[in-house]
Amino acid sequence: MTVSESRWSRTQPDYLELRRLDLTRTYRPQREWIEGRGILIVIAHFFSGVGAGAWLFSVYFDHWIGQLLAVACVGVASLAHLAFLGRWKRFVRVLARPGTSWVSRGTWGIVIFGFGAVGYLLPWFGEGVLGLALLGTSFVGVAIILLCSGFVYSVSKAIPFWHTILLPILYIAYGLRGGVALLLVAGALGSGVFDVDTMAAIKLWVLASTVVLILLYLIAANRSGGAASHSVTQLIAGRVSIAFYGGTIGVGILVPVVLAVVREFGVTGMFTLGVIGVASLVGDFYVKYCIVKAATYVPLSDEVG
Repeated sequence: MTVSESRWSRTQPDYLELRRLDLTRTYRPQREWIEGRGILIVIAHFFSGVGAGAWLFSVYFDHWIGQLLAVACVGVASLAHLAFLGRWKRFVRVLARPGTSWVSRGTWGIVIFGFGAVGYLLPWFGEGVLGLALLGTSFVGVAIILLCSGFVYSVSKAIPFWHTILLPILYIAYGLRGGVALLLVAGALGSGVFDVDTMAAIKLWVLASTVVLILLYLIAANRSGGAASHSVTQLIAGRVSIAFYGGTIGVGILVPVVLAVVREFGVTGMFTLGVIGVASLVGDFYVKYCIVKAATYVPLSDEVG
């Protein structure tokens, strides 16, 4: 996926003036994958991660509704990717470069997952050896989806805030967290019964791990200095701080933690877990939004090639 594929701003009357203004800044904000039609990339990675994570846990808990929701989420991600491309014929071109492009690999992951998961859910194919083969295929697709979303960003050397192995790990963790959250919401809506205590324990573990990863990610970026440190400043005290504190920290972390503590004091039931799930999903979206929104390029004088 290249900058040329996001042409939303070409239709804006102030596009050239905005680009001139960016060139006067030491750290130019990344705009192509967040503003205008670029927000579709964030939406696509959010839904694909949630869908992949939900598929793993819904298969483990044998939760049929959860499996359907997982496939639906990945389907929404596919539509968001296509809408971002603008021209549907570009989809074929994206598939043609799995050897060199993480975007291409991620797209193949969606295709592989769709083939395996949909086939597994069909009553004619989901049984026996064929069913196991389709299930295994879906797991391959899940692995590719979870792995590729973060690497799509981390390979960008021009944006130091993204260029770290911690980002793919963070995206994998948030995919798993989103999957658990979706199942909690599904359970709260009465879509079947599964082991509530086990699900709550998994959710608590994933929540704690993602908090630790976010802290490590921000500390490492801040210590890197330059553009990476500037991006952290944008999150903590800059143009992205409201979304970061309100969405990522407030709704995505504090609300689930508070409700989890309240639940330990006797407020039980799937409704509480459902609210935790909704809050977690909101936080999952905002952490990805903030990471992309806060990104800045290295200064032009430091760019090589």
